[in-house]
Amino acid sequence: MTGPADGWLDRDGISIHYLEWNADPAPRPGRPILLLHGLSSNAHYWDRVARHLSPAGPRIVALDQRGHGLTGRPPHAPPVPDGYAMERLIDDAAFAIESLGLDHPVIAGHSWGATVSLETAARLGDAISALVFIDGPIEGFANWFSWDEAQQFMQPPLPRYTSFAQAVDDVRRDFDGAWGDDLEPFVMSRLVQDGSDLVLTLTAPIRLELLRGLFESPVDHLWTVLDAPAAVLLAKQGPAAITSRREGGAKALAKAAPGVEVRWFDTPHDIPVFEPEAIARELARFSGSDPAAAQKLQD
Repeated sequence: MTGPADGWLDRDGISIHYLEWNADPAPRPGRPILLLHGLSSNAHYWDRVARHLSPAGPRIVALDQRGHGLTGRPPHAPPVPDGYAMERLIDDAAFAIESLGLDHPVIAGHSWGATVSLETAARLGDAISALVFIDGPIEGFANWFSWDEAQQFMQPPLPRYTSFAQAVDDVRRDFDGAWGDDLEPFVMSRLVQDGSDLVLTLTAPIRLELLRGLFESPVDHLWTVLDAPAAVLLAKQGPAAITSRREGGAKALAKAAPGVEVRWFDTPHDIPVFEPEAIARELARFSGSDPAAAQKLQD
């Protein structure tokens, strides 16, 4: 598969950047796939997953969500705070689906982006063919913390780097055991120049607004009104407190929405980086571009 093509969507004066693989107009097998990254990430997060999907497979579009990647850089950045409400993020995804002609796409998101994908799938109903929810919060954060408590651990200081090499080293530690030079576009896309330093595109005020939307999301209710087939993919590794909440959330989900599949991966939080081929198989299965897997899903 060749590298992705860059594209832009103009919505209400905001320029939203996206990457697209398999963009040629020829008919393609399977439903298209829309990918939504997590906080402090960007569309290049999905590069590895896209490379494991067949070049003869479905269209794949990954957004740079508000505050991230090229969408987060002036003059494209939306205004704070209203420009970062959950409603705006859902509208962006819906706008991309309509503007790019993504007919009944599979929508997949990771971490914070998983919540955005769930919100979007619940809102759009049968306009979405399936949801793949990757290691996001299965239950609403309000079940566990007050907003004041949540801010204390959800708003750590943002890093500053004196060089690109230092930024690479930081991500290498985060992706310990899965780092490769193919991730450098991802690192580059999350940075902007600030004087002589490099900082994340995502600023603290914007992150706070995005986290507020995450905290207030009625996740527990959304699972019960979801029309599309869905899979929840969860990481086994991580701090004990977080793993315990994942397990509790999975049990609660099995009661509230027994039709939702739950699968566990023996990786840290960033499953698409550590197991891109497995994530690609899940996406191909739900998109119908893998005929054998799609038949199993129907059965």
